[in-house]
Amino acid sequence: MHENEQPENVSSPQLPTQADWPPRLSRLIVAAIVAAGLSFLLLKVLYPIFVLPEDLAYVPEQAPIEVYQKHDRAQYEADGKNFAVIFGLSGAVLGACCVVFAFGMKCVKSIVVAVVASGCFGAVGALLSNWMFNYMRERSGQSLSLMGVPLSGMAQSIVGYSLLWSLIGLGVGVGIGSVRGPGKALIAGVSGLLGGAVASMLYVVLVAQISIGTVMNRVLPDAVGTQLLWLVFFATVTVVCIVLGSGEKKPKSAS
Repeated sequence: MHENEQPENVSSPQLPTQADWPPRLSRLIVAAIVAAGLSFLLLKVLYPIFVLPEDLAYVPEQAPIEVYQKHDRAQYEADGKNFAVIFGLSGAVLGACCVVFAFGMKCVKSIVVAVVASGCFGAVGALLSNWMFNYMRERSGQSLSLMGVPLSGMAQSIVGYSLLWSLIGLGVGVGIGSVRGPGKALIAGVSGLLGGAVASMLYVVLVAQISIGTVMNRVLPDAVGTQLLWLVFFATVTVVCIVLGSGEKKPKSAS
Protein backbone atom coordinates (compact mmCIF):
# COMPACT_ATOMS: atom_id res chain seq x y z
CA MET A 1 0.00 0.00 0.00
CA HIS A 2 1.35 3.40 -0.99
CA GLU A 3 1.83 6.05 1.66
CA ASN A 4 -0.75 8.40 0.10
CA GLU A 5 -3.41 5.71 -0.07
CA GLN A 6 -6.11 5.78 2.62
CA PRO A 7 -7.52 2.57 4.10
CA GLU A 8 -11.03 1.77 3.04
CA ASN A 9 -13.71 2.76 5.54
CA VAL A 10 -15.25 -0.17 7.29
CA SER A 11 -19.00 0.07 7.05
CA SER A 12 -20.77 0.40 10.40
CA PRO A 13 -24.43 0.67 11.32
CA GLN A 14 -25.68 4.24 11.30
CA LEU A 15 -27.15 5.58 14.51
CA PRO A 16 -30.27 7.75 14.55
CA THR A 17 -29.72 11.25 13.23
CA GLN A 18 -31.48 14.54 13.84
CA ALA A 19 -34.09 13.54 11.27
CA ASP A 20 -34.98 10.42 13.29
CA TRP A 21 -35.96 12.44 16.37
CA PRO A 22 -38.48 12.53 17.87
CA PRO A 23 -39.38 8.88 17.21
CA ARG A 24 -42.55 8.40 15.22
CA LEU A 25 -45.60 8.30 17.42
CA SER A 26 -47.27 5.62 15.31
CA ARG A 27 -44.30 3.28 15.74
CA LEU A 28 -44.24 3.69 19.50
CA ILE A 29 -47.98 3.12 19.77
CA VAL A 30 -47.57 -0.16 17.86
CA ALA A 31 -44.64 -1.01 20.12
CA ALA A 32 -46.75 -0.33 23.21
CA ILE A 33 -49.58 -2.58 21.96
CA VAL A 34 -47.18 -5.39 21.07
CA ALA A 35 -45.40 -5.09 24.42
CA ALA A 36 -48.73 -5.11 26.27
CA GLY A 37 -49.71 -8.30 24.45
CA LEU A 38 -46.40 -9.96 25.29
CA SER A 39 -46.70 -8.83 28.91
CA PHE A 40 -50.19 -10.30 29.07
CA LEU A 41 -48.83 -13.64 27.83
CA LEU A 42 -46.08 -13.53 30.45
CA LEU A 43 -48.69 -12.78 33.09
CA LYS A 44 -50.84 -15.75 32.08
CA VAL A 45 -47.86 -18.13 31.93
CA LEU A 46 -45.95 -17.08 35.04
CA TYR A 47 -48.45 -15.62 37.52
CA PRO A 48 -48.48 -16.56 40.32
CA ILE A 49 -44.88 -17.63 40.77
CA PHE A 50 -44.88 -17.46 44.56
CA VAL A 51 -47.83 -19.02 46.41
CA LEU A 52 -48.67 -19.36 50.08
CA PRO A 53 -47.85 -22.61 51.87
CA GLU A 54 -50.84 -24.80 52.66
CA ASP A 55 -50.84 -23.94 56.36
CA LEU A 56 -51.25 -20.24 55.51
CA ALA A 57 -53.32 -20.41 52.34
CA TYR A 58 -56.42 -21.71 54.11
CA VAL A 59 -57.88 -19.75 57.00
CA PRO A 60 -60.73 -21.53 58.85
CA GLU A 61 -63.86 -19.63 59.78
CA GLN A 62 -63.87 -17.88 63.13
CA ALA A 63 -60.10 -18.26 63.42
CA PRO A 64 -58.24 -16.03 65.88
CA ILE A 65 -57.33 -12.57 64.62
CA GLU A 66 -53.65 -13.52 64.75
CA VAL A 67 -54.25 -16.19 62.08
CA TYR A 68 -55.83 -13.65 59.73
CA GLN A 69 -53.01 -11.20 60.32
CA LYS A 70 -50.39 -13.85 59.61
CA HIS A 71 -52.21 -14.81 56.41
CA ASP A 72 -52.42 -11.19 55.26
CA ARG A 73 -48.70 -10.59 55.88
CA ALA A 74 -47.76 -13.71 53.94
CA GLN A 75 -50.08 -12.77 51.08
CA TYR A 76 -48.62 -9.26 50.95
CA GLU A 77 -45.06 -10.64 50.71
CA ALA A 78 -46.04 -13.16 48.02
CA ASP A 79 -47.86 -10.47 46.01
CA GLY A 80 -44.83 -8.18 46.20
CA LYS A 81 -42.52 -10.88 44.84
CA ASN A 82 -44.95 -11.85 42.08
CA PHE A 83 -45.58 -8.29 40.94
CA ALA A 84 -41.87 -7.41 41.07
CA VAL A 85 -41.05 -10.28 38.69
CA ILE A 86 -44.02 -9.72 36.38
CA PHE A 87 -43.63 -5.96 36.03
CA GLY A 88 -39.85 -6.15 35.94
CA LEU A 89 -40.20 -8.35 32.86
CA SER A 90 -43.07 -6.26 31.47
CA GLY A 91 -41.06 -3.06 31.82
CA ALA A 92 -38.08 -4.67 30.10
CA VAL A 93 -40.29 -5.86 27.23
CA LEU A 94 -41.87 -2.43 26.80
CA GLY A 95 -38.50 -0.68 26.82
CA ALA A 96 -36.99 -3.08 24.29
CA CYS A 97 -40.01 -2.92 21.96
CA CYS A 98 -40.05 0.87 21.97
CA VAL A 99 -36.38 1.22 20.99
CA VAL A 100 -36.54 -1.56 18.38
CA PHE A 101 -39.75 -0.30 16.76
CA ALA A 102 -38.51 3.32 16.77
CA PHE A 103 -34.92 2.86 15.64
CA GLY A 104 -34.43 -0.78 14.67
CA MET A 105 -32.00 -3.38 15.98
CA LYS A 106 -28.95 -1.21 15.23
CA CYS A 107 -29.12 0.63 18.59
CA VAL A 108 -27.87 -2.25 20.70
CA LYS A 109 -26.63 -0.03 23.52
CA SER A 110 -29.96 1.77 23.80
CA ILE A 111 -31.85 -1.52 23.79
CA VAL A 112 -29.73 -2.71 26.70
CA VAL A 113 -30.26 0.58 28.55
CA ALA A 114 -34.02 0.35 27.99
CA VAL A 115 -34.23 -3.26 29.15
CA VAL A 116 -32.15 -2.74 32.29
CA ALA A 117 -33.68 0.62 33.28
CA SER A 118 -37.29 -0.33 32.57
CA GLY A 119 -36.91 -3.75 34.16
CA CYS A 120 -35.31 -2.48 37.35
CA PHE A 121 -37.68 0.47 37.72
CA GLY A 122 -40.63 -1.80 36.97
CA ALA A 123 -39.67 -4.18 39.77
CA VAL A 124 -39.16 -1.33 42.27
CA GLY A 125 -42.40 0.35 41.17
CA ALA A 126 -44.33 -2.90 41.63
CA LEU A 127 -43.09 -3.24 45.21
CA LEU A 128 -44.02 0.37 46.01
CA SER A 129 -47.42 0.05 44.34
CA ASN A 130 -48.13 -3.19 46.21
CA TRP A 131 -47.27 -1.45 49.48
CA MET A 132 -49.59 1.46 48.67
CA PHE A 133 -52.57 -0.70 47.76
CA ASN A 134 -52.01 -2.98 50.74
CA TYR A 135 -52.03 0.09 52.97
CA MET A 136 -55.29 1.17 51.33
CA ARG A 137 -56.91 -2.19 52.05
CA GLU A 138 -55.76 -2.10 55.64
CA ARG A 139 -57.34 1.33 56.05
CA SER A 140 -60.54 0.08 54.34
CA GLY A 141 -60.78 3.08 52.04
CA GLN A 142 -60.31 5.65 54.78
CA SER A 143 -58.69 8.92 53.77
CA LEU A 144 -55.00 9.33 54.43
CA SER A 145 -52.49 12.15 54.17
CA LEU A 146 -49.42 12.30 51.95
CA MET A 147 -46.97 14.99 53.05
CA GLY A 148 -49.84 16.77 54.79
CA VAL A 149 -52.17 16.60 51.76
CA PRO A 150 -55.38 14.59 52.39
CA LEU A 151 -56.03 11.93 49.75
CA SER A 152 -59.44 10.54 48.86
CA GLY A 153 -59.97 6.96 47.72
CA MET A 154 -59.60 7.92 44.06
CA ALA A 155 -56.45 9.90 44.76
CA GLN A 156 -54.98 6.94 46.63
CA SER A 157 -55.64 4.69 43.63
CA ILE A 158 -53.97 7.21 41.32
CA VAL A 159 -50.90 7.29 43.58
CA GLY A 160 -50.84 3.49 43.71
CA TYR A 161 -50.84 3.10 39.93
CA SER A 162 -48.45 6.02 39.48
CA LEU A 163 -45.83 4.39 41.69
CA LEU A 164 -45.70 1.53 39.19
CA TRP A 165 -46.20 3.12 35.79
CA SER A 166 -44.32 6.35 36.41
CA LEU A 167 -41.18 4.35 37.18
CA ILE A 168 -41.70 2.10 34.17
CA GLY A 169 -42.17 5.21 32.04
CA LEU A 170 -38.97 6.67 33.48
CA GLY A 171 -37.01 3.59 32.41
CA VAL A 172 -38.60 3.45 28.96
CA GLY A 173 -37.96 7.15 28.38
CA VAL A 174 -34.33 6.84 29.42
CA GLY A 175 -33.89 3.95 27.00
CA ILE A 176 -35.50 5.79 24.09
CA GLY A 177 -33.65 9.04 24.76
CA SER A 178 -30.29 7.32 25.19
CA VAL A 179 -29.96 7.12 21.39
CA ARG A 180 -29.32 10.88 21.50
CA GLY A 181 -27.18 11.05 24.61
CA PRO A 182 -27.58 11.69 28.36
CA GLY A 183 -29.38 15.02 27.99
CA LYS A 184 -32.15 13.65 25.81
CA ALA A 185 -32.33 10.50 27.96
CA LEU A 186 -33.04 12.69 30.99
CA ILE A 187 -35.76 14.68 29.20
CA ALA A 188 -37.42 11.57 27.77
CA GLY A 189 -37.17 9.87 31.17
CA VAL A 190 -38.94 12.74 32.92
CA SER A 191 -41.58 12.69 30.16
CA GLY A 192 -42.13 8.99 30.79
CA LEU A 193 -42.32 9.60 34.53
CA LEU A 194 -45.06 12.20 34.01
CA GLY A 195 -46.70 9.99 31.40
CA GLY A 196 -47.20 7.20 33.92
CA ALA A 197 -48.82 9.67 36.31
CA VAL A 198 -51.11 11.02 33.56
CA ALA A 199 -52.10 7.48 32.56
CA SER A 200 -52.90 6.63 36.19
CA MET A 201 -55.10 9.68 36.60
CA LEU A 202 -56.96 9.07 33.33
CA TYR A 203 -57.47 5.38 34.10
CA VAL A 204 -58.92 5.94 37.57
CA VAL A 205 -61.21 8.75 36.39
CA LEU A 206 -62.45 6.81 33.34
CA VAL A 207 -63.11 3.62 35.29
CA ALA A 208 -64.92 5.59 37.99
CA GLN A 209 -67.17 7.12 35.32
CA ILE A 210 -67.73 4.05 33.14
CA SER A 211 -67.92 1.34 35.79
CA ILE A 212 -69.37 2.97 38.88
CA GLY A 213 -68.56 1.16 42.10
CA THR A 214 -65.41 -0.56 40.79
CA VAL A 215 -62.87 -1.02 43.58
CA MET A 216 -59.34 -0.13 42.50
CA ASN A 217 -57.21 -1.28 45.41
CA ARG A 218 -54.89 -3.81 43.80
CA VAL A 219 -51.80 -3.49 41.61
CA LEU A 220 -53.37 -5.66 38.91
CA PRO A 221 -57.09 -5.86 38.02
CA ASP A 222 -58.73 -9.22 38.72
CA ALA A 223 -60.69 -9.74 35.46
CA VAL A 224 -58.67 -11.28 32.62
CA GLY A 225 -60.09 -9.03 29.90
CA THR A 226 -59.56 -5.95 32.03
CA GLN A 227 -55.93 -6.91 32.59
CA LEU A 228 -55.18 -6.80 28.85
CA LEU A 229 -56.95 -3.47 28.35
CA TRP A 230 -55.20 -2.14 31.46
CA LEU A 231 -51.76 -3.04 30.07
CA VAL A 232 -52.53 -1.59 26.63
CA PHE A 233 -53.92 1.64 28.08
CA PHE A 234 -51.03 2.37 30.42
CA ALA A 235 -48.31 1.44 27.94
CA THR A 236 -49.88 3.50 25.14
CA VAL A 237 -50.53 6.65 27.17
CA THR A 238 -47.01 6.49 28.64
CA VAL A 239 -45.22 6.29 25.27
CA VAL A 240 -47.44 9.03 23.81
CA CYS A 241 -46.36 11.33 26.65
CA ILE A 242 -42.71 10.40 26.04
CA VAL A 243 -42.96 11.46 22.39
CA LEU A 244 -44.87 14.66 23.14
CA GLY A 245 -42.66 15.64 26.06
CA SER A 246 -39.25 14.86 24.60
CA GLY A 247 -39.69 15.93 20.97
CA GLU A 248 -38.08 18.88 19.29
CA LYS A 249 -38.63 20.75 16.08
CA LYS A 250 -36.74 19.35 13.14
CA PRO A 251 -34.37 21.81 11.45
CA LYS A 252 -35.78 23.47 8.35
CA SER A 253 -34.10 22.38 5.15
CA ALA A 254 -32.20 25.06 3.31
CA SER A 255 -34.14 26.51 0.40
